Amino acid sequence: TAMMESQGGPSPGQTCVLILIFTVLLQSLCVAVTYLYFTNELKQMQDKYSKSGIACFLKEDDSSWDPSDEESMNSPCWEVKWQLRQLVRKTPRMKRLWAAK
Repeated sequence: TAMMESQGGPSPGQTCVLILIFTVLLQSLCVAVTYLYFTNELKQMQDKYSKSGIACFLKEDDSSWDPSDEESMNSPCWEVKWQLRQLVRKTPRMKRLWAAK
């Protein structure tokens, strides 16, 4: 009769395997949702940064970039322009083009 009772429901080993499978599936679902969420957020940030970067370079007025002004110095636009100018000044061929401007 002891064997008849153990066959009535799932064994503890089967229950453990089912719980393990359920846990792995649940974790996989959570990872997939998190990945999709952060991928979407990253894409939005890249789009926003790209648009602001393009707007930064299309801005013709350099009078707002005052090196003595703390707010101008902290602007990412100013930093990118400054780095680009440093790169151009270090390149000999570009130096001639920059000087001709």
